[in-house]
Amino acid sequence: MISIKKYMNKADAESMEAIERMAQLLLQAIGLHAVEGERADYESFQATIADVQESIAQDPSPSNVMLSTGSTVKALQDYNRRTSFFIRAQSTELQSIVGMLTQSMLQIMAGSQASVTRLQELQKQIENACMAEDMRTIKSKLSECLEGIKVETVKQRGDATRMVAELNKGLVKAQGVKPIAPVGETDPLTGIPMRPQAEAAIRAACAEGTHAYAGLFILDRLQAISSRFGFGLGDQVMLFYLQHLSQGLSPRDQLFRWGPGTFLAVLHRGESPDQVRRSLARFLSRRLDNTFDVGDRPVVVPIASTWTIVPLFSATAMDVLTKLEAFAAASGNQ
Repeated sequence: MISIKKYMNKADAESMEAIERMAQLLLQAIGLHAVEGERADYESFQATIADVQESIAQDPSPSNVMLSTGSTVKALQDYNRRTSFFIRAQSTELQSIVGMLTQSMLQIMAGSQASVTRLQELQKQIENACMAEDMRTIKSKLSECLEGIKVETVKQRGDATRMVAELNKGLVKAQGVKPIAPVGETDPLTGIPMRPQAEAAIRAACAEGTHAYAGLFILDRLQAISSRFGFGLGDQVMLFYLQHLSQGLSPRDQLFRWGPGTFLAVLHRGESPDQVRRSLARFLSRRLDNTFDVGDRPVVVPIASTWTIVPLFSATAMDVLTKLEAFAAASGNQ
């Protein structure tokens, strides 16, 4: 008589081996292909799956396979929940960062209502975006908007340059004198000579013993104004102050752009230092406000300055420049 029991036992053994192999492969795939979230949590989940694999390898009985399956499902559910929260938190943080950048750009571009409107629309879309396709569309629109902002910035700079040119023409006409042609590079915004020419004028006056003074004039709060309302308005404030300062100078005085928000004048005066200071103080101590258009609303900006004068006829050029640098540093502007 031929018994089939041994064949049945062999079939059962092969089935259990296949099931164990399948379980090991599934566990390996779950550990390898899980979506990576927070790094430490991801590594902990992989370690948990490795422990389950080791448990099945040591005890491949059906009861242990079922128990390990339940443990794996629970671990996967917990990990997926934590990873989903991590991804949502990252997305929220990214939206917050983009929102902060957008707000800063809105302030910088306050003078361009079209750019402001487009940025505000983009900010709303970013807040509502949830799919990768949405973000790709927003990225394309943001690129177009940034290109428009770049063009608008160039336009604002051009407008400011034309404004100062008109102001200079008006000042020359009012004073009835011919402008002194600057030698060397001029400031593209204000149209006046820059610091190298100012230092050269100081050296020349000191060497000749000319009875003159170096006056350094520093605009207060210019950086704060530019940060709040945009650099376009900061340029307008600087040009307005330059016009005001020019009206208090004589035709013989020379005016230079010393630095950001800082002007230097070589004052050709025969009076004593105290008399020159009193004369400038009467002119510059008056309250100076002006209304500027920011987008579609007017903004009143108070304009003030910190200033000093240094005699050129009783010091070397090095001493004068050192005193001017020290004053600028003490005023928080160099």
